[in-house]
Amino acid sequence: MVFTDQLHRRILNDPEWRAWGKLADNLTIKDDVKFGCDHGINHWKNVSRIAANFVDCAGGSHTEIVLADTAGLLHDIGIICGDFQHAHISSCMARAYLESHFGEDRPLSTADIEIICHAIEVHSDCNEINNLVDAAVMFADKIDIDKKRALVVANKIIQHVTMIQRISFNIDKRYLTVEYTVSDDFNESFFFPSWPKAYSVPAKVADYLGKELRFIVNDHRFIWPYYSA
Repeated sequence: MVFTDQLHRRILNDPEWRAWGKLADNLTIKDDVKFGCDHGINHWKNVSRIAANFVDCAGGSHTEIVLADTAGLLHDIGIICGDFQHAHISSCMARAYLESHFGEDRPLSTADIEIICHAIEVHSDCNEINNLVDAAVMFADKIDIDKKRALVVANKIIQHVTMIQRISFNIDKRYLTVEYTVSDDFNESFFFPSWPKAYSVPAKVADYLGKELRFIVNDHRFIWPYYSA
């Protein structure tokens, strides 16, 4: 298995991947972009970085870090076809891409590609966690949400997204901690019930890790679950 940064750079510099990114970057809400947020190349890179860091913090192997990093770069490529079943389409596109570019142990094995594509397949609905890569990608996707990703859309939930300045996480022996830094106008009693996956997915991932979820907004107020994991 190659070092993480080597495969990462090969994908980032690949003309096909960059062409998909350019298409995704040019999508707007009228093109059926999910949730009124950017799902383009910056989001792909953010999810890649967060997912790799998550695996590392959770004590995963180097191979799992590479697979999570790669899945992050490819998890939303199907958004260029619209939001409907974008995770499934992304998984199919990723499989064809990886098999043609990096398969047959160059450097990814068939088993590696299967793990990557499964993580992509389940990252949106978040209804199945088979391994640490699945958990990392769905978690990373749900915490990459802040004002830098918000499109200009006249609805209340996007107005709240623009108030999110930063989301960070930490994993220790007892807790998976997710911490939101937000402006004073942010209303958690509106935002989290309006987008329950922002809470329920970290809760589900914490349960998979055998950790308690500690959810904090600004002043260390605990946000108890509105919906079960």
